[in-house]
Amino acid sequence: MAGSSEKVQKAFDEGRYLDVIKAARTRKNPEDKLLAGISLYRLSRFAEARDVLEKVSALTKSLATAEYYLALIHGKEGDDDAYRACLERYLAYHPDDDEARDLLEGDTMLRREEFVTEPSVELARIYAQQGHYEQALDIYSRLAESRGLDEDARRHASAVQNLYIMKTLEEWLVRLRK
Repeated sequence: MAGSSEKVQKAFDEGRYLDVIKAARTRKNPEDKLLAGISLYRLSRFAEARDVLEKVSALTKSLATAEYYLALIHGKEGDDDAYRACLERYLAYHPDDDEARDLLEGDTMLRREEFVTEPSVELARIYAQQGHYEQALDIYSRLAESRGLDEDARRHASAVQNLYIMKTLEEWLVRLRK
């Protein structure tokens, strides 16, 4: 049963749990792994089910980061409802992300952009000094596209990018320790 996901789903729907478990051993697809975990549970093989489902859960948490970036995209497109929904789903998996919580609780990029009619290097520096690295990088990106950046601004943007990467890595380490 090393076939497609549809075959695995069909076997699951038909209650052929042993076939599902066997197929999942050779497949990397998270959906198939989930079905295997549920199949193990239904066969009362709880310890094995826990192991499989914990791996699927960890993968789900890491993939939830997509919701954060979807929120930012919806925010830039002006779709407030989708913006909020994506942030809420992201925060369900990453409740300790203060930046995402700030965005959801009203300090949103959407509202900030209402007050900023023209991005500037000074504004990017202010955001960076406040620890809002992603917003600063967004401003630098818009400036680079519209009129270019001088060498000093390019260096600062690079430094902000490094700070953003470090902040992200630190957040990951904190989450891994929990």
